[in-house]
Amino acid sequence: MTAVIIPETIHVDELPGIWQPVQWELAEDEHAAELDQQATASLLWAVDMPEAILRLLLDETAIERLFEPPQGYDPEQQGEWDEALVTFAFKRQARLDKRGKGGRFPCGHLQPGGAGYWELEITPERVVIQRI
Repeated sequence: MTAVIIPETIHVDELPGIWQPVQWELAEDEHAAELDQQATASLLWAVDMPEAILRLLLDETAIERLFEPPQGYDPEQQGEWDEALVTFAFKRQARLDKRGKGGRFPCGHLQPGGAGYWELEITPERVVIQRI
């Protein structure tokens, strides 16, 4: 069953996606398993919806551990970088080139790594995804 898309509630910004797992006490093997189970899904949840959709469609969900902040990291909005925390990012970064076509609905051109340029336009009636 389809649903109505409410584009005003779709979060889009220019910050790079990062994810840090909940830091609780686990045995070493349990900790590694927990990271494997949570990291990709949590990172997809942390990025903008158009990027998450495109990454899932293109199978661009491979992640890697970060030891330094990625380009574009904003400590004022994303918090001070803590090297002691385990942090992940996508191996191939996506870049939002522009947003909007003068309207009020999210639209952007994304280039995930070397996968070419893709346009996403989200309206209440439909989501248009096309390679440009």
